[in-house]
Amino acid sequence: MIHEALTLGAICANLQLPCPQGQKGQVITGVTTLQEAGPEDLSFLSNPKYIDQANASKAGAILVDEKVELTNTTTTIVRAKDPYLSFALHLRFIEGKFSETKGQHPSSIIDPKAQIHATAIIEAGAIIEDGVVIGAHSHIGLGAKILHGCIIGEHTTIKAGAVIGSEGFGFAPDQQGHYHRIPQLGIVRIENNVSIGANTTVDRAALGETVIEEGAKIDNLCMIAHNVRVGAHTVLAAQTGIAGSTTVGKHCMIGGQVGIIGHLTIGDHVKIYAQTGVMHDVPSNKTIFGSPALEHRHFLKSFAAFKKQGE
Repeated sequence: MIHEALTLGAICANLQLPCPQGQKGQVITGVTTLQEAGPEDLSFLSNPKYIDQANASKAGAILVDEKVELTNTTTTIVRAKDPYLSFALHLRFIEGKFSETKGQHPSSIIDPKAQIHATAIIEAGAIIEDGVVIGAHSHIGLGAKILHGCIIGEHTTIKAGAVIGSEGFGFAPDQQGHYHRIPQLGIVRIENNVSIGANTTVDRAALGETVIEEGAKIDNLCMIAHNVRVGAHTVLAAQTGIAGSTTVGKHCMIGGQVGIIGHLTIGDHVKIYAQTGVMHDVPSNKTIFGSPALEHRHFLKSFAAFKKQGE
């Protein structure tokens, strides 16, 4: 990405990193990968797997771990405790500083009864229905839909095509086996500093609230059903589905294509590997894998036994 010129000194000051001696005036006009970087680009090295690329890189400056030594003598080395995080913070800075997307796009459809903070960004084609509240510095992406009465906190991003507050999947069978729709009368409440990925759906509650707590990050193409609560700073990877009325704790890490049935309680600091099928409550601080889900160590033992039988 190319951006307006910044000095390396200004970048380091913004990231609260020491700037190498004599390099405060060095001009940086872009950010890119180690392989593609040129003399005015900033890049980073966080994985030792790519140290050869860093040594061969033509980048103007590279963010590098405090303990890593490079043989590259043509680039400026900027030491950071966590280069990946520092680079991410710099990307956020330039995104905000140089982004051309401001305010409410004229093609967005916004109900006059919606309450949208003056600093919020509403992109083209987005639909904001009546009673919606959107907090300061939040960003509603291209074609996203925030439906009746839902609440979006501050510094929250709803990416392209996401739907917040669609009707939950609720039907009651009668004695003849016919299904009757159950009206979903609740809302969705998304707290501050949340990210909701492209084409993800978060259904409104049948009664009360579906809640995504502060700092949670949800990837593209996820499905969050009615009355689910996702805990603070929990992350969900793509194509994960959580059925109705399940509670997921704080600081959990949930891999891609995980399925979690309804009415469960997942504790805090739980790790769930990709494609796991969760059919029971999970206590805090557990790591689970497989379908049906087992503790990770038990799964590996079972897998080893099955593999041995097949030999």
